[in-house]
Amino acid sequence: MVSIKRTRDGAVEIQIVLPSPTIYLDYGVIGKLAGTDQGARLRERISDNGTLYFSWAHLIELFSLGNGPTFDRIVKYLASFGANFILIDADSEAVMKREREWVIGRQNPAVDETFLGVLAANWHGGSTELSIGNLLEFMAQNDELFTSIKAMHGSFKQKVKAIVDTQRLRYKTDKLVRKQLDGATYLYEPPIVTPKVSLELGRECVRTNEIFSASDALDFLHAIVSISYCDYVVLDKKWARRGRALNLPRGTAAIFDGTEIDKLLGSLGSSSCPPI
Repeated sequence: MVSIKRTRDGAVEIQIVLPSPTIYLDYGVIGKLAGTDQGARLRERISDNGTLYFSWAHLIELFSLGNGPTFDRIVKYLASFGANFILIDADSEAVMKREREWVIGRQNPAVDETFLGVLAANWHGGSTELSIGNLLEFMAQNDELFTSIKAMHGSFKQKVKAIVDTQRLRYKTDKLVRKQLDGATYLYEPPIVTPKVSLELGRECVRTNEIFSASDALDFLHAIVSISYCDYVVLDKKWARRGRALNLPRGTAAIFDGTEIDKLLGSLGSSSCPPI
C-alpha cells in the first residue's frame, strides 16, 4: 500500500505499508483471472488484508496490448485492487545490489523506488493512497515514460537470453563446466535469499532442454524477485515447475501455477503464512 503526500514546502512524501499475505501473479495469470469468479475471490482476499506485488514489466505487457476488450477487462480487474499493491523491481540484479547496501531502517529492497519516485515527481494530488487505478491512469497519460520503459524492457530480455544461451552452450560442450554446475552448493545469509534463488533458478534454466526465449527472460527475473520476497506466487506451469524443482531456503514463497487458484485460496483462508 502506497500513500503519497505533498508537504507544505512542496516536497512529496511516500509511505509504504506491506500487509501479509503478499502475493505475486504472473501477467498471463492476471489475464486469465480478470473478469472471473476466481479472480474476484482472490481480489477480495487480498483486499481484506494483503498486498499484490506488481512490476513495471506488467505495465509494459498490458499497455503493449493496445485498446480493446482484453485490455479493458484487465485494466478493470487490476483497478479493483485499489491501494492493496506495491510496485516491485523486475530487475533481480538491481534488487540484489540494494540488498548488499541494505541497513535496518531502509526500504524493502524489492520495492521499485525509482518508479515510485517518478510517480511522486509527477503527483498532482494532495494526500491520498495511490491505487492501481491511479497508476494505470498515470501510465496512459505519459507516452514518453511508457516508451522509455518499453525500451528498457526489450534490452532486459535480450541481455538475459544471451547470458542463458551462453551458459547453456558451455554446459553442453564442456564436461568440467557441467560437473562444476551440477555439484555447486549455493550458500546464503538469512534473511537475504535472493542470490541463492537466482543461482538455483539459473542452474535449472541452463540444465533444461526447454527453449529459453526472449519472453522467458522477464519471467525468469520476475520469478527470482517474487519467490524471494512474497508469501505466495502464481506462475505459469513451466515456471512453477522449475521453481518447485529448486532447493529453496526457508522463507521463500509457496509456488502455485495458474490452474491452482482454488488451492491458493484454500491456503489463504487457513493462514496468512505460506506452508513450509
